[in-house]
Amino acid sequence: MRPTVHRIPDALLARLRQRAEAKHWNGHTEKRIGRTDVLADFRTVYTAGPDSDPEDVILGRCLATLVSAGHIRLMRGKRADGELLPPGIHLLPIGPAPAKDVRRGELLHPDLYPLVRDRPRVTETQRVAYRAISNWLHSLPGPADSVLNVPLRERAFEIFGKREYVSFFPEPEKCLDYGGFGGPLFSDPAKLYRLIRAFPTNPPLLNALFTQGRIRDRCTSFSGGDVLLVVENSATYTSLVMRLQEVEHRIGCVAWGVGWSFRSSVLSIRTHHNANGHERRRELREIRYFGDLDASGLTIPAKASAAAVEVQLPPVLPTPVLYRELIRLGTPLPGRESTEQDDAEIMASWLNDSRSFSHVVDTLVKGERWAQEAIGLSHLTTNDEWLADMQ
Repeated sequence: MRPTVHRIPDALLARLRQRAEAKHWNGHTEKRIGRTDVLADFRTVYTAGPDSDPEDVILGRCLATLVSAGHIRLMRGKRADGELLPPGIHLLPIGPAPAKDVRRGELLHPDLYPLVRDRPRVTETQRVAYRAISNWLHSLPGPADSVLNVPLRERAFEIFGKREYVSFFPEPEKCLDYGGFGGPLFSDPAKLYRLIRAFPTNPPLLNALFTQGRIRDRCTSFSGGDVLLVVENSATYTSLVMRLQEVEHRIGCVAWGVGWSFRSSVLSIRTHHNANGHERRRELREIRYFGDLDASGLTIPAKASAAAVEVQLPPVLPTPVLYRELIRLGTPLPGRESTEQDDAEIMASWLNDSRSFSHVVDTLVKGERWAQEAIGLSHLTTNDEWLADMQ
């Protein structure tokens, strides 16, 4: 028997939870369910009559009711013209995570255990974080103090950027920002940084080359190059600058893209950097970009490129080797953006290599992403092939 109209939201919620539990949802973390599955579950509890409102209107009302009641939140992402439904939903937790005794749990790495043993009870997130750090320490070929010190977000992605941790750390590269998860380890940043061999990076300020005497030590404007390299995220920016100070290359300046603002800031190259006091010794011949492989990370440079060409600047081009290495070394994980097939194909076309990046489209459609922090200082210092993008 079908539920009455006013009970449809409750019936839909029950079906969504059944689906989540069938996929081992534990009930104390969020669970992502895509639009196709939401619609399928809705059709099991509702059948339209001859005078009913359109199906997507009824479902939209049900979802709004569940949002108001605190049972779900809607997934963010681009919708097609006229599309009323979100890309999917997140089931919200139905109960708190159980506290566990770290002394009765799994064995922790000897370098980690002394730092957390005096805390008898930990949250579920802390417990998973301890396990992830312990596993990372065990995976090292030697003692941790022999490992290269790298930007914090790169190390965070290396430790937590695995599918088994997605429900706890949906953006693993950012999970140690602002103190992590509390407790004896994460409340002491200096202790944590020593343990995992990482350092925090401050977001850089964009800069111009005002004098020729401060290039190598403090300024990200390099002498004599004719390539502008724009980097989406600040940790990767820091690693690339550190490495570029040690090798020969054509890069004249490294800039932090600052997310979506690059669509407009690219125009300042013409309005500011060719003015008096900002003259360069060599003309800027190329603009290269390296960012996350997701919907935003591909749309930003494509729109910036169109804006640049309109004012007679070079187009914004990808860094193919870096992107290929990102796919080879990184792990695609669920993101916050879901993309339709046609849109994904347009986004991926900016990469200019359909053979090498054919699976990018499928990944975008699934709502997954490669975070650029997977290409970190450790890789950049052992491999110079990525410089071929700028030769």
